[in-house]
Amino acid sequence: MSALDLHQLYEQRTRVLRRHPSLGKASVRASVALVSPLACESRRADHVTRVDLPVEEGGSGSGPTPGDLMRASLGACMAMSYRLWAARLGVDVRTVEVDVTCEFDARGQLGIADDVPVGWERLLLEVRIVTASPPSEVRRVVEVADRLSPMLANLSPAIERAHALTISRIEDTTTTTLTKETP
Repeated sequence: MSALDLHQLYEQRTRVLRRHPSLGKASVRASVALVSPLACESRRADHVTRVDLPVEEGGSGSGPTPGDLMRASLGACMAMSYRLWAARLGVDVRTVEVDVTCEFDARGQLGIADDVPVGWERLLLEVRIVTASPPSEVRRVVEVADRLSPMLANLSPAIERAHALTISRIEDTTTTTLTKETP
């Protein structure tokens, strides 16, 4: 779908939801079953996702871990959001890449250190965007997408967040880097 098609699609969705706010409400369900000692299968509609732990953690290594899926989901959501918001705001975005790095201390999850959080302590999003648009317009896209990201909103505010943005311009291959730390 082209940027213009995405722009038109989301403008139409916005108009409909402004007129009929109740159409914005949704509920999505996944069914998860333990299918072997630690492997699970998650089903939603026609999609089945196998989730497992590595052998060294007691699993069979037959699929990505829950953490792998969470990082992949977050990275995919952000990449899609940057593309969608660029289309909606009329900003050229040619390519988007997102690296998601999570820092944690396994002692929290194992319950052996009361002063250590159970989950992620720090999240770093490293975003690379190739564009023909001015860096200020791309930064605006990233700021809007980050602010309105449902995946980021679903994460605990206790997780320290850092964001690095690299913008590569097509015309002159100039690279601009912006780093933003948020508590």
